[in-house]
Amino acid sequence: MAPRDANWIDGLRGIASFMVVSGHLCTAFVPWLHSPAPDPKAAPHLFQLPFFRLVVGGRAAVALFFLITGYVNSIGPIAKARAGNTDAAFHGIARSALARSGRLILPTMTATFLTWFMANTNAYHMTKHVDSTWIRQGWHRQEPTLWMALKSLFKAEVQTWTIGWDEYDGTQWTLHLFLEGSMLVYTTMFATVMVRPKARFLVYAVLYLYFWQLGEGLAIGALKGLNIVFGMFVAELHNHYKDSATSVLPTPVPALMIVLGMFMSGYPQDAQQNAWWSHRMQIFMHQITVEKSDARRYWDHLGASTVLLGIFFSRNARRVLTSPIFNFVGRVSFPVYLMHNTLIKSVLTWMIYLPSAMNPPRNEKGEQMDLQRGSTVHIFIAIIVFYYVLYRLAALWIQYLEPIFAKMVNAATSWAYGAGSPAANSDPMLRNGVIKDHKTVLPA
Repeated sequence: MAPRDANWIDGLRGIASFMVVSGHLCTAFVPWLHSPAPDPKAAPHLFQLPFFRLVVGGRAAVALFFLITGYVNSIGPIAKARAGNTDAAFHGIARSALARSGRLILPTMTATFLTWFMANTNAYHMTKHVDSTWIRQGWHRQEPTLWMALKSLFKAEVQTWTIGWDEYDGTQWTLHLFLEGSMLVYTTMFATVMVRPKARFLVYAVLYLYFWQLGEGLAIGALKGLNIVFGMFVAELHNHYKDSATSVLPTPVPALMIVLGMFMSGYPQDAQQNAWWSHRMQIFMHQITVEKSDARRYWDHLGASTVLLGIFFSRNARRVLTSPIFNFVGRVSFPVYLMHNTLIKSVLTWMIYLPSAMNPPRNEKGEQMDLQRGSTVHIFIAIIVFYYVLYRLAALWIQYLEPIFAKMVNAATSWAYGAGSPAANSDPMLRNGVIKDHKTVLPA
């Protein structure tokens, strides 16, 4: 795999992708951990407690992806605008807005094709009979004819970007929101390139308040809008403080921000009333948001944003996130996101349920019952193997498929710009598939 400079934002994206996978594994096998306690009077399990529950919770990770998208896609235009180079800023925005769709859609279409192929070669047959509700809901039948299979593939590829639902992989529901979020960044940057930084801060504040009170579902307000806007705000801070950002605050302050953000990010997904701490958080959030708002998404946003801000001001946190292991998981974060559900429904399901499938349990009437998972040790070993396979395949994806996607996007954008145009010829970095100043940030 080609080397890439270590960047703390890459490491953070890698952590977010790992959290998404672990959250889905929790939903599949131990969904009761999504509540803070079995009931209001029962003692919580270790991984139901604050901080520990982040190991099996992935909701705040989705907020992190939107924050990173807002941060990275705005950092270049802001730098050029502050330097007074508005022409370069407009050029960069136009260039990125055109390329962004391809860099997001092509890999997603490939992942959908792979899971479609798995379903239509009956690789998900066992999924239909397991005792995990979440895995069973991801089952898709093998279409009876090739024509019907091709129609279902076309439908899935289109609906991922229209209604936000892929019937072959439900975890892709966020991807059209990432594309919309990127366009929100480009639109905001386009409108504010020529204004002073103080005016741009005011624009962020107005947008933030708008999305906070919107309250029209998680996609519009607390999940997408607030995180995208706050990401742009942190990018503005980056261009303001530059290399001195890690020395602005006393050392303990960023650490406390990270800890506080982790606590807020641990707001439980289900049954918040089962623990006093989460119930208090629920009541407080409902008091400061509009009626029928999803308090979970607001806490996810506040927690992830506070963590991001703490890391931004922390030299030690940045040093950790630029270590080789975090640099690796960051590089492969997007294919990990795209492939993990497919591998859960196939490789992991096969490993966990194969012993039961070899001798399927039946009731008194002779009807087959749900397949039963193996022992805890069996599941633990299977999950370790699953993670190895997932990250190994993701590394191969980056090595072999990502360059193909880059060439396709570059060819399409070069054609769109036209031969001899400044956009097509003046930027060798674009022709080589690398976007300067602000990397294309994709969900893990």
